Amino acid sequence: MGIKVQNIDEVEGLDTSEGVMKPLIFGERLAVIHLETPAGLEVSPHTHSMEGVIYCLSGELEVKSGSDTVTIGNGTAMLVPPNTEVGIKNRQDATANAILISSPPPVRSVEELKNRIEHYNRGDKDV
Repeated sequence: MGIKVQNIDEVEGLDTSEGVMKPLIFGERLAVIHLETPAGLEVSPHTHSMEGVIYCLSGELEVKSGSDTVTIGNGTAMLVPPNTEVGIKNRQDATANAILISSPPPVRSVEELKNRIEHYNRGDKDV
């Protein structure tokens, strides 16, 4: 069967500089990752080569791109074009939860994502 099903409660959380990522689905043309952003966490502006969607499930995330800053909250989705610099901040006192959808997928498997996170945490910025 070509259909993939993944329960979020069965996915290992991966600690990253953006919070805890739970990779849900990797397909040919997209990746879906759950992101838990702890209260007060700020992620420096950065770019990704792929198109992305940030869908806020709970809490609020402040998203900065250039001189523009917007806040997305429960049930709000944001399209991030390829190579657009964005930074996020959780100004709330509670964890914010979001779904990240990337097309094409930045990685093809959980193992590849773990490897990329490990390299990034070691200071290898070109991963």
